[in-house]
Formats: sequence, C-alpha cells, structure tokens
Amino acid sequence: MRKFIVRENITNTPPTFIKCHNYMKHTSTPSDLEDQQSKPGRRTARDVIQQEDREGMIDIGPLMSSDLLKDIRLTGHEDEVSKRLLAASHLMKKTGHLTLKPLLPLLLQIRGKPYHLHDHFPFSPFFRTRMPRKTLLKTGRQVSKSTSLAAQGVLFSNCIPYFSTLYITPLFEMIRRFSQNYVRPFIETSPVMKLFSGTTTINSVLQRSFKNRSQMIFSFASMDAERTRGISADKNVIDEVQDMDISFLPVIHETISASRDWGLLQYAGTPKTLDNTIETLWLDSSMAEWMVKCPHCSYWNIPSIEYDLVKMIGPHHEDISENCPGVVCAKCRKPINPRPPYQGGTGRWVHRYPEKRWSFAGYHVPQIIMPMHYADAEKWEVLVGKQQGKGNTPVNVFMNEVCGESYDSGSKLVTITDLKKAARLPWPRELEDAVKHIDEYNYRICSVDWGGGGVSKGKSDMAYQSYTSIAVMGYSSDGKIDVLYGYRSLHPHAHIREAKIILGIMNHFKCSHLVHDYTGAGTIRETVMSQAGLPQQNIIPIAYVGTAKGNVLNFKPATDLHPRDHFTMDKARSLNYTCQFIKSGVIRTFQYDYKGSGEKGLLHDFLNLIEDKTESAFGRDSYKILRDPAGPDDFAQAVNMGTMMLCHMTGRWPDLSQYEDVEVGPELGSALTPGSLKDWEDM
Repeated sequence: MRKFIVRENITNTPPTFIKCHNYMKHTSTPSDLEDQQSKPGRRTARDVIQQEDREGMIDIGPLMSSDLLKDIRLTGHEDEVSKRLLAASHLMKKTGHLTLKPLLPLLLQIRGKPYHLHDHFPFSPFFRTRMPRKTLLKTGRQVSKSTSLAAQGVLFSNCIPYFSTLYITPLFEMIRRFSQNYVRPFIETSPVMKLFSGTTTINSVLQRSFKNRSQMIFSFASMDAERTRGISADKNVIDEVQDMDISFLPVIHETISASRDWGLLQYAGTPKTLDNTIETLWLDSSMAEWMVKCPHCSYWNIPSIEYDLVKMIGPHHEDISENCPGVVCAKCRKPINPRPPYQGGTGRWVHRYPEKRWSFAGYHVPQIIMPMHYADAEKWEVLVGKQQGKGNTPVNVFMNEVCGESYDSGSKLVTITDLKKAARLPWPRELEDAVKHIDEYNYRICSVDWGGGGVSKGKSDMAYQSYTSIAVMGYSSDGKIDVLYGYRSLHPHAHIREAKIILGIMNHFKCSHLVHDYTGAGTIRETVMSQAGLPQQNIIPIAYVGTAKGNVLNFKPATDLHPRDHFTMDKARSLNYTCQFIKSGVIRTFQYDYKGSGEKGLLHDFLNLIEDKTESAFGRDSYKILRDPAGPDDFAQAVNMGTMMLCHMTGRWPDLSQYEDVEVGPELGSALTPGSLKDWEDM
C-alpha cells in the first residue's frame, strides 16, 4: 500500500492555461500557493492571500484601506461596483492569477456578509485557476460542500465568457434544492449583481444564465441519463454522486466531448458502502487527506479511517473552542489545530498519489477538520455522541455522515478493509516473486474455478463475463493458509490453452494436487492434463451442494450418475468459513491488487459475495451465499475450494477462538452442566 509522503518544501512550476475575464492570461506560475517559496524582501502571492485569510470577515471598506490595495490607483469617482472590480483585477494580478479566492468577498455574499474561505479552508483548491481535469470531493455532511460548489459555479461562470456548466444529481428534489437554496442566493445577493444578470438573462430553477453568455444548467438522472442527451457543456458537476448509477457517468460526460478548452469533471458526495460509486471514483483519484502535524510530538495525523481519524476524536468538554479544539493528536492525545499554517495551524493537503494531482484530484473532508465542528462545544458533543451510538446512530451512519468514509454494512461477507488487512504476504501478484517462497510450505495446491464465458448483467446493466480463475495456495508451518499467486484466464473457450497454463503454474510452484469445481465446464481441460501425465489421483473435483449434513466437505465415491470420485462441499458454510478466516487473519494473500475501476484485480472478487436469507413456505429460514450480478466471484470460489481442501488434507481446521481471543471464563464454566437436547423433554 502506498504511504503518504509529507514534503516540507516543494517547488513546482508547470505551465498553466488560464481564461478568466480579460485580466487573466497565459502564464507560467507555481501551481499551488502552498508550493511557493518566499524570497527575502519580496511580497509574494502567498503573502497576499495569507493576509487576506487572516483578516477573516473581509468587507470592501477595510479591504480598500488595507496594505493589500495600498498601491491601487483610483480616481475617486468610481462607484461601489467599479471599486470592487478594480480591486478584484488588482488582487488577481498581485497573486499571479493563481486563485480566485480574493474575488470571493468582493463578488459574493452569504447571509448578508462577504463570502470567504476563512473557516472553510479545505475547499481552497476548488478555487484555483488551474484545475485538474477531474476533481472529487468525498465529504461528511454539514461541511459546506454544497455552498462551495455553488460559489465556484457562480464565480467561474462570471469569470469565463460563454462557459457552460451542467449540474446533475440523482433526484429532481436534490437539484431543485441546490439551484434554489445555494446558487440563487449567491446571484441575487451579490454586490455586483447588475453585472451578473439582467432582464435578458434566464433565472429559472433548471437554468441560470449571465450577461457574459455563460450558463448553469441543472438536471437529474435517477432512472437513466437520457435527459442529458443534446446538452453541450464545458464542465460537469455531479453532486450526491454516491446515489448515482456509475453506468450513467459515460453518458453524462458526453456533454463535454465538444468542449475545446475545458472538459472539466467534478464529483461530490457523502459515501455509503465500499462498493459505492463514490468509493470507486475515490480509489481512482489522488486520495488527498488534510494532514495535521502535532506541535507537541511532531506526529503527522492522517484523518482517514485506515489511519488516525477515529483516534483524532477527543472527548467532549465544556472548554472546547478555537484555542482548545476537540480534535486531538492520535499519538499523544493533545489538542491540535487543523487550520493551515497561515491561520496558525499545521494542516495541509497531502496527496497519496501525487502523480494524479492534476489528472484526478480527490479530496476527503470529514467533519473533524472543520472549525464549525471541532471548535464548537455543542456540535462536538453531538459528534462524540454519534460515535458512541447515542440516538441509535448506527456505526455506518457515523462513518458516512460524520467521517465522510465509505463503510460496509449489511450483506457482504468481507469488506475492503478485511481484504487489505489480509494482504500481508511481502510480494505482489507476480509469478516471479511468488515462486521464490515455495520452500516455505509443506503443502501447495492449485485451485481452479472454471469459467464458461457466459455473460450476466447486474443491476447497472454492467456486463460481467465468467473467466477461469486460478489460485496457488500453501499451508504454512504456523497454521496459516496463504494465497501465494492468482491468475485469471481471459480466453474462456480456449480449453487447450488453459490446460497448458494450469500445468505451467503447477510446475512453477511444484503443486501436489489440482483442485477444481466439478461442474462439467472443465471436462476437456482435465482430460488434456490427464493425457499430458497429471495422475488422476492428484486431481480433486469438488461439487457445490446446498445445506449438507455432517461435515462441510464429504467424499463421494463414483456412481453411475457421477463416474468420478469427488467431494461435495456445503457452499454457504464453506464460504462463511473462508471469509471468516480472512477476517481473523488465518488466510493471508499476496499484496492488495486493486489498481483502479478498470483493473480491480482478483481479491475484489470477494466483495461480490452476498449473504441472502429467505423464508421458505414451511416457515424455515433458507440461508444462501449469492454472487452480486455486477461483478465476478470466480477467484473467491477458487480460494474457497483450496482453503477447504488444505484443511481436509492436513486434518487441521483453524481454531477461530484462538485467533479472535475468545474463551469460556471460569464463571461460565462452573455453571455449565453436561447433557443433551433430549434431557429437556421432561422438564
């Protein structure tokens, strides 16, 4: 897994293409204010913006008399609007056109006061003049996400003539609320409203236009994306993307295909499950976290669920304030200040994958880094209460809405977190790396789930094709079951080719047995391998069955109906065991192999296993393990068969109570009495 790398001093000067009003131009400047280096005796763009931010509630009066505008030239005859525009132009030139932040308090208002990012500093990247082609905001609730989206939209629309933005949400009510409650107030309360709109501009719920011929179009896509067809835009903004069917995105994005200079994509929302649309996008992004350095112990806190987020939530007390924040260092437990350095704190954005920063920037914004939460005693009490389950708050709701984190709940047998934790073997899914470790195992087998190439469609009409999946597994001396290597064949009807591949893999790893699913799909492959010299007794067919009596795995001698010795295996019970072994650390795998939505790897197959409990006509519950139609489970099935067979071959079934540290205490032990269910009949 990639680790976050914090660099104290970074200089980056890529060329930037900027088009925002006539005072904007082509320029080559540092890409980020935080990346600039100050020079002695020189007032830099950073100095300008930092002072602007320190002033907090900026008004035009104090601003015009401040050092920021001391060198602006005014005739004294300008009206209020002209003053603001001249100030805006002056500030933009002074900052090197790096960001639109100086324009916010000059051109926009919120609740009757100038709008600024003083308390919403995590959203500063959203107002840079150099924008990544794709941006994602993965946030908790109540962090000013929608306000920031609306402010950026209005500002960009009025800074760039003929700029068209398409806003999409899953439901009409969502887009109506965004247009009416967030966008409309910014337009109608602007101090320069007369420059924005007039009698010739459109100001309806589903379309707002401006005097410079820019427009904001609002639509929704609940059942399909057909409403977006025929729309031409320069930017797509998809809000509440967690509720959007991911298969709709390509259709929506066609609206920007004709944009010559822009073609921007922006996504925002609050996550839900780990296989949600927003999580898929997040894993493809730069995955930036707002890291906070502790001034006491110098530990860099990462507010991500897989790192420090939960530990950063300090206890509630009445003295919580800006000077004594509720958020604490995960290491030393002392209060820390998430504000950026120019506001007296130590927070900053750090991209997990910096190489994606300008192609697909992803930003995670939990509530705990926002002053409106960590500096307010009442709100912090509510936040801590939700963490503790008060008000019957489920853990998934807390993780989603407070932490801005995806969280698995419900029917999945394993989570992404479980898979990442199990991926502890020190090598990637590469044959050359894995074969170096074969001598560490007394038992090595090759387990195969045959693919027939059949196509199935999931709930999103995403086609999934079944392919043969191969797992090389070993039983280690410490009782762990290791998945050394995995392979998926993409030639479902090339039977001879797949037989050669399997024999080659078995040869490399010196496997003693071939385990495979006994369905008939592998008949030709098995025949070829037998004819090539693989002994029949070293081939172990396994047939899945429903709820079975006795053991999970049962030997069945050949019959007229089944002319092969084989094993039957209880599907639901075996998969439950295998998935619990993953959770408990009994099963270890090669390194986590997810590379993006287009290359999910093999381990993600486990995420497509779903528990399903139904009631039969006789009133009994029927328990099954099903495959999510949206994705494959072939590799998971291969690992499952290999796990059960290794346990059977060695005669050693893992003691889960040992791994999970569960035992019967002396108090309970003394209360237990021998007996059976029959003993209760006469009582």
